[in-house]
Amino acid sequence: MTRRFLIASLALTVAPSCGSVSNFLENQAPVDGMTVTPAAQDAAPSAEVTLRVDDGADWIQIVSGEWLRGEILRVRDDSLDFDSDELDEQTFDFSDVLRIISPHHQVVLTEDGRIFEGRLSVDESSIWIEGDKTVKIPRSEMLSVLAVEGGGNSTWSGEVTAGIAIRSGNTDQVDYSTVLAATRETARTRWASRYSGAASEVSGTETANNHRLGSTYDVFITKRTFFTVPGVDIYRDPFQNIGLRVTPYAAVGYELVDTADHSLSLSAGPAFQYQRFDSELGSGESTDNSFAGVLSTLYDWDITGDVELSAKYNITFPIPDVQEYNHNVVGTLSVDLVGDLDLDLSMTWDRINSPEANSSGVVPKKDDFRITVGVGWTF
Repeated sequence: MTRRFLIASLALTVAPSCGSVSNFLENQAPVDGMTVTPAAQDAAPSAEVTLRVDDGADWIQIVSGEWLRGEILRVRDDSLDFDSDELDEQTFDFSDVLRIISPHHQVVLTEDGRIFEGRLSVDESSIWIEGDKTVKIPRSEMLSVLAVEGGGNSTWSGEVTAGIAIRSGNTDQVDYSTVLAATRETARTRWASRYSGAASEVSGTETANNHRLGSTYDVFITKRTFFTVPGVDIYRDPFQNIGLRVTPYAAVGYELVDTADHSLSLSAGPAFQYQRFDSELGSGESTDNSFAGVLSTLYDWDITGDVELSAKYNITFPIPDVQEYNHNVVGTLSVDLVGDLDLDLSMTWDRINSPEANSSGVVPKKDDFRITVGVGWTF
């Protein structure tokens, strides 16, 4: 009883004391720091800042007045790709870049086909290229700029992505997926190749095994117009009764949209399609040849600095039997993880509108859908 009484007494004593402290602090007037604080003994730093741009890096100044240090990757279609150590890879509208200072070897291509190589300086209206001699051209005449290493005239980039899913228990299942991509660019050309493959096995039985290889060689005629000469698509899927399908083609393309965050291109042209069936048709045929048309679209969206969405659609339609078309749709959401590693989530839709029955009379389904998750390495 005595201990409980003492605790209650202390509580009654402390509570008014805390309230008094709170009231005391609330009633104090603010103190003018400028009056009571002594003056500084040294002057503030000068408002004038000297920017050192001779440190071996590329420098760009954007319309806000900010300077960025890093590496110029390319200028094409009125967009500048820039790699910064702190900000990673960024894309700017070229019109938003006021100044460029680059001590590195750059290849500059003009609208009329002239090629210059050397160190680069750019202001709002002109471009200076320092090589064997220094030349000056109007900024409006530039078609593209490509940064190359070792004094060459091309550059390489690419990606390797692999995914695997293993499930055991009532069902033993293993799924594999692989994507290999490589691009070689010069000031005027772009060669891009991409392989994708997927295989699946359930309880020791193969349930999927398809492979696609696509390659295009693009020649830019203007900032947005290009010719694909040639392109080729190679596809194999035994479960669709396709032992091999080869489609060489040519096309003319145009960059419909090209901003810092969005790009959309469209191309179309004639093709020739050769097919070898995995199993002989009921009619006894094992191959098929036809002329065809191709149509392709490619869309890229930089959602944030670390998240990118790309979508590609290809359709091939035989002539005159256009109802026997086939198409391929690939959508990929890529998230930067660390360094050059990405997390890729892809959705693929392959459709053969008129699948051929095999020798047993079995007609494959028209549509194949696949969702894959993998880790990719870019270079």
